[in-house]
This record gives sequence, C-alpha cells and structure tokens, in this order.
Amino acid sequence: MPFLRNRDGAMAVEFALLAFPFFLLMMVLIETSTIFYAELVMDRAVAKVGREVRTGQITTAGLDATEFKQKLCDEVDFLFDCAKLHVDLKTYDSFGLVPTNVPVKDGDLDTTGFGFASPSGEKVTALKAYYKWPLYVDVLRELATQMSDHSFVIVGSAAFMTEPY
Repeated sequence: MPFLRNRDGAMAVEFALLAFPFFLLMMVLIETSTIFYAELVMDRAVAKVGREVRTGQITTAGLDATEFKQKLCDEVDFLFDCAKLHVDLKTYDSFGLVPTNVPVKDGDLDTTGFGFASPSGEKVTALKAYYKWPLYVDVLRELATQMSDHSFVIVGSAAFMTEPY
C-alpha cells in the first residue's frame, strides 16, 4: 500500500487540517436541521390543537390548563421534554392586539403573562407554545439568541377567530 510506505506525512497533516472544520461543519448542519425539524413539529402540533380550539372541541370537552397542555404534549412528546414546554392560550379583542414577540426578560423566557382561557364562540384567540432548545455547536444561532443560557426558543403560534358554537 502506497500510503503505508509514504513516510513524509503530508497526507496525514492535510487530513488533520481539514478533518476538524469538516466534522464541525457536519455537526452544525445536523443541529440546524434538527432545530428546523423541531420547529416544523411544533408548528404542526399547534395547528392541530389550535384547530380543535377554533372549532370548539376543547371548550365542549371542558379541558383545564393541565389537560390542554397534555393534549399539545401528546403531539410533540417524541421530540420535546413536556416539562419544559410552555403553553399560552388567550383571547383578544382584535388580531392587532395579539403579541408577536417572544417574551424574554433578563435572558430567560418570561412565562409570567402566560395563561389558559378557554374561548367562547367568535373570539379572537391565540395559541402559543414555547420550548427552549439547547444549542451545542450552532455558533451562529447561539450568537443571535437573547437567552442567557444560549438556548434557542422554538415557538409555535396560531391566531384565529373561533367558530360560532
């Protein structure tokens, strides 16, 4: 084998120089794709449960806040730790009053304003779910986050007018 007879080490040095950036890039791509997949899962779950809120199935079932969170959790528990999932369901007077920002205070997710208000018919309602996803190698997202622990907040949201029921 020519590689074993080659004693000058040029190929080994080139591999050592290129291997670290290559594997780092691969880890960043894997983490970024995992986060993207997690965002899709969260969006799908919020859309599915939001549809049940919009059509009145949640109201007629008489679910409380814990049961409602569990319903959303059942959709995402294969990927998320449900203990770290935060859910906010509120009604508003108009769509313009629905907040669009992620509630971050002092470098952490501010859940003090979160609540559960089962809507009645023909009400503007917003369902939001938040999850702090830990970052390991995605340096660009880590630099862009407002979180003190450098996690990335995955948000699923749906705003809709409930049907008359």
